[in-house]
Amino acid sequence: MTDNWGFYERRTESEQLRVLINVGYKGKAPLAGYSDLLSITINLYPVRAHNRSNRDFVKQLEQLESMLERWLGKEDAIYIGRINAATRLEFYYYTKDDAPDLPEIRAWLEQNWRFRAQVYRKKDEQWEFYHFLLPNELEEMFVHNAQMIYALIHKGDNIGQPRNVYHWLLFREDDDRREIAPVLEELGYVIEKEKESRTDLGYPYPLVISRFEDVRLDTVNERVRELHALLAGSGGRYDGWGSVMKLSAAGRVRRFLRRRRSAFETALHKMFPCRNSQSGN
Repeated sequence: MTDNWGFYERRTESEQLRVLINVGYKGKAPLAGYSDLLSITINLYPVRAHNRSNRDFVKQLEQLESMLERWLGKEDAIYIGRINAATRLEFYYYTKDDAPDLPEIRAWLEQNWRFRAQVYRKKDEQWEFYHFLLPNELEEMFVHNAQMIYALIHKGDNIGQPRNVYHWLLFREDDDRREIAPVLEELGYVIEKEKESRTDLGYPYPLVISRFEDVRLDTVNERVRELHALLAGSGGRYDGWGSVMKLSAAGRVRRFLRRRRSAFETALHKMFPCRNSQSGN
């Protein structure tokens, strides 16, 4: 099965969780034979205290995750995801009945991980915990936000630089659209009356709003959370966001080099056009 990973944030009454889950099993779970849920929990305090920088801290946890996935993968365990809280990191797997027992897993951790870890296994034949981790409607938007922002960073965007960020809202009734406009303005949004919008079947009344701010993940998620809650009681639906790119210095250099390379290749092609050696005259 092809992996399809999604990342989102989930708030509980006591803490905020960062969840990474393989949504590729959605619609297919539970998988026959994989009846046990295995969790491995890492206390983050000693790991953080041991590392001099946040980069080293993250790198060490990533190395553990990779080693666990390789070792348990050989034992035919399925890695479904992890939960990152302020004080702990939890890895989750589904295993078969004949998978390594808890003493064997603890022994492997003692040999490969210098810090204390808690290991727990329980029956979960219906993959109830996996379904609990699957993102809801709002969290699906957070998954999309993370993917978009990752793409912006990959293209050289300086996501910390403020710019106009546009949000698309859709309404079933024109009255609902008119009534919510002043509420949005009080919250600091600008109504973009001249901005092109899109409609959808059942939601024929669009509204585009904007706000001048950065596009860091926390910022965008908080804005989407706010608008989603506001629209829930107003006959409206949130339909996404977008912004112009603000390239970092490194991003501008990469774009310049790409354009120079493209221009050079175009000029070279004009000077030495490709010939079909098999075309007969």
